Amino acid sequence: MINLETEIQYLKGVGPKKAASFLKLGVKTISDLLVFFPSYYQDRTQIIPIQKVLIQGDKNCIFGRVGKTYQKNINANLVMLDIEIIDETGKIYSRFFRKKNAYSKFDAFASLKKNFTSGRYAYIYGSVKSERMDIYIAPDDYEIVDDRSKEPMLFKKLLPVYPASEGLSQKLIRDCIETALSSCKNLYPDISSIIPRLDNIANEPSPLLLTKMHSPSSLFEAEQARRSFAMQEFLILETALFLSRSKNKILPKVQKYEISKNLLTPFKNNLKFSFTRAQKKVINEIFSDMQNPYQMNRLLMGDVGSGKTVTALSAMLLAAENKYQSTLIAPTEILAEQHFSNISKMLEGLPVKIALLTSNSLKRKTEREIKLKEIADGSIDIVIGTHSIIEERIKFKSLALVVVDEQHRFGVMQKLAALKKAQSPDVLMMTATPIPRALSMTVYGDMDVSIIDELPPGRLPVQTFYATEETAYKKTIEEIKKGSQVYIVYPLIDESDKLELKSAVEEADKLSKGIFKDFKTGLLHGRMKRDEKNEIMQKFKNKEFDILISTTVIEVGIDIPNAAVMIIQNADRFGLSALHQLRGRIGRGKIKSFCYLIGDAKSAAARTRIKIMTSTNDGFKIAEADLQMRGPGEFMGTEQHGFPEFKAGNLIKDMDIIEASKKAAQEIVESDANLEEPAYSSLRKIIESRFSKKLKLIEVG
Repeated sequence: MINLETEIQYLKGVGPKKAASFLKLGVKTISDLLVFFPSYYQDRTQIIPIQKVLIQGDKNCIFGRVGKTYQKNINANLVMLDIEIIDETGKIYSRFFRKKNAYSKFDAFASLKKNFTSGRYAYIYGSVKSERMDIYIAPDDYEIVDDRSKEPMLFKKLLPVYPASEGLSQKLIRDCIETALSSCKNLYPDISSIIPRLDNIANEPSPLLLTKMHSPSSLFEAEQARRSFAMQEFLILETALFLSRSKNKILPKVQKYEISKNLLTPFKNNLKFSFTRAQKKVINEIFSDMQNPYQMNRLLMGDVGSGKTVTALSAMLLAAENKYQSTLIAPTEILAEQHFSNISKMLEGLPVKIALLTSNSLKRKTEREIKLKEIADGSIDIVIGTHSIIEERIKFKSLALVVVDEQHRFGVMQKLAALKKAQSPDVLMMTATPIPRALSMTVYGDMDVSIIDELPPGRLPVQTFYATEETAYKKTIEEIKKGSQVYIVYPLIDESDKLELKSAVEEADKLSKGIFKDFKTGLLHGRMKRDEKNEIMQKFKNKEFDILISTTVIEVGIDIPNAAVMIIQNADRFGLSALHQLRGRIGRGKIKSFCYLIGDAKSAAARTRIKIMTSTNDGFKIAEADLQMRGPGEFMGTEQHGFPEFKAGNLIKDMDIIEASKKAAQEIVESDANLEEPAYSSLRKIIESRFSKKLKLIEVG
């Protein structure tokens, strides 16, 4: 007797080999199979008279009597078969092609001729095409019946089309799903009784929704079932997130803040710029959280160059005003050192002591011992560093605020270790990777979100072009002569035999001796030693190089205001997020900046990415497009986030469902924090089975 946990190999007609193919599609058990929903539906509900389908390219269903067959050799290796299909309005040929073996006596069309016997009837789904005076239908699928009154199996209905894998036919997948539905659909978890009311949401039980998803009577019914099932998915996740958050807020935090402005006011007066409207709004949100009796758990999103660091520094100064320590954790030493340098300049003249803590800075024993002692006794107010901060030997006296920069680059366990450095720290996660609203409400459903949605005044948008190498280099030389510096980015360090991509090392040598021989060039890549990387970057910052040839090691955080040109080689090989992050390295000063994308965008996806990059600088628009192209798991990094794969939910289309489910989840948890009421028993069981090991991971993003 099969059940939801039965592995699919034990289903009739599957076995170990086909089970391996199913596994590639994410289907391991009967439960997985039930929610293996169609990618789309072929509309075979309308049978079109032959006279009306004679429009090239349209997908149509026709029905008619089989007439004569005509076979023709196209060349020595290819043979064609035309079969007459006749109805009351006209006649059309159904055309098939087969490869031909000149030495074989076997008829390549033997089985087709056997099926398409004159006088039988055929349903055919395909595209109508015309060549010269020849009009025919190229079949995607067909079904033969002996009697025109007999109902077809695959026509006069919506036919589900599933994601495919080698060794799995659509027929096999449909047969397996039909078996699973008839045996186990009533066992599938159901929370329809607590689903909130929303347009096109049918509060129908899961078994019925599963049936409608796999075998809908109309496209409207399919979409209504999808939205209804999506509501269940989002409600389960949002409730899990609220439960996690409520558990996290049972105890009040230790630290208490008062805004005395004895540091904040002189800090603000020292700055060479004024806070933007968006920065002021976010600072107020953060300060309000810090004064709240519960821990702050906030995500700060802002595009490259929007001023997240100075905003976070304001929070760290509020902590320092109240005699608490704070830490800023960066993913790389280069970024940590840059933060240390920039923050040191902004704090000049203020009685605030800061320290840089990286594996490199901890090497020298005397310096290490002094730093560790001053952190432990509270002499150091702000600690800036890499994951070295989470080492066991680092002890804080009064750590109250943890800021994590480029938070998506840290593993979950690293974040947990950082939070254990204090009793109840306020947490501010920062990211320059804009996260679409729908995704932030799911992945970061247990966090408050702040957005800096404007750039500082004076910043000019980067102009981006899809260009030839010759054009890009010519324009680059013009900009260098005006005093600008240039990045040239490659996806590889060394030549690769597998991919025909440009290599940073090879090209650096070629360019420095060739077209850029009159300019100073430097090379930076990830295999260099830390000191070597830092030296190269410092030289570039000091304008000792006109051109820095680099791999994507420059993607995060490097700030060279004079760099105004970027050339990205093999741009078609980069994802949207990487392209946007790379482009963010320029346009950081007040001079006009240019980004040139070079590559051979052969695929539709690559062409779409290039088109998006050349049409907008808006990080959120780019993130929305990136999410739509890649899906949430790949966008966020599934392994780090424990991100659930939605079977019916769509983060692009379902914003109204996400908002409704979040509101409903909050009401559920506020009314019954342990889900003890009978109405929530199914919801509790689902959350326990799906999230018991992930709740802590979700809690830290």
